[in-house]
Amino acid sequence: MKCVVCGRKEAKINGLCEECFLNSRSFVRPPRNVEVVKCPRCDGVRIGNTWHYDRTLDEAILESLRKNSRILDDRLDVNIKYSIIENMNMLDVEYILSLNGEQKVERHGVPYIFKKQLCPRCSRFSGDYFESIIQIRSDREMNRDEILDLEYFIIKNVENEQKRNPDLYVLKKESRDGGMDYYLSSNSSGRVIARRVAERYGASVKESPHLAGVKEGKDFYRITFSVRLPDYREGDFISWRNGVFRVLAIKRGQIKVINLRTGEIESITQKDLKDQGYRIFARSEDMVKAVKLYEEKDYMHFMETRYYKVYAVKKPSFNVRKEFYIVIDGDDIYIVPDA
Repeated sequence: MKCVVCGRKEAKINGLCEECFLNSRSFVRPPRNVEVVKCPRCDGVRIGNTWHYDRTLDEAILESLRKNSRILDDRLDVNIKYSIIENMNMLDVEYILSLNGEQKVERHGVPYIFKKQLCPRCSRFSGDYFESIIQIRSDREMNRDEILDLEYFIIKNVENEQKRNPDLYVLKKESRDGGMDYYLSSNSSGRVIARRVAERYGASVKESPHLAGVKEGKDFYRITFSVRLPDYREGDFISWRNGVFRVLAIKRGQIKVINLRTGEIESITQKDLKDQGYRIFARSEDMVKAVKLYEEKDYMHFMETRYYKVYAVKKPSFNVRKEFYIVIDGDDIYIVPDA
């Protein structure tokens, strides 16, 4: 059956071909207006009642058009383009309608309202608003590289949390004796980040809430998350019980170590280490490079490359490369096994 209008093409919809069907009427009900609010400080945009910090103004306008335009036939594919008519506060909107390869363009003028307004995040930031403090403290003096690594870890986790909580920000960072304080705009995000720091660095976390006022008719508490790093770190050498070990990794209360006497990988809980006592006898930077000279039946001879002293030690039960590292604890010399 041919199309009842053009008589050329096959009728597909209500006696009409796709082209004539598209031209039979208007299929678009545009929104009454498009209102976009932009924060002048951070360039965040509000679409409806929700602020977005990862959208451009162009993306916000298009999203508002898509959400608020009504298409009267579900069979149509729609692509939207627009331009701003500046002197009229209007949008010239093109709705490109497609149906089985046929296209039609509908143009509509839509009133455009553009406002500038501080977003809630910047408004609170301007008022020095914060909900939580992450206090980082250490039982030892941290070197510059460790501090930079910790700061980078915290900032990356703040950025990750902002995807879930766009209102999160760091109000300020203050250096303190033995550590630093981070002031955050969210208690829940502060808790998440503090726990991640503790997990990454083998630290303990203590929460201390205190009443800060009333918010929306309810008591408002600020929480201080005290994160205390242990005095040992990855790469350090410890004496514990009757063994000597190198710390390889610290995670979730477990310490992965390598036994300097056997070369075997073992696991120790932080609780056992603390309860049963331990001693740090060397740091990673205390290792000295050595070169194997020759081996006898039970002994290995090598030269350390700092003072070029030659030593003979009992051959360990693990394989030792031509070049390796040693660590010294008083009169004891330990070969550092490959992990």
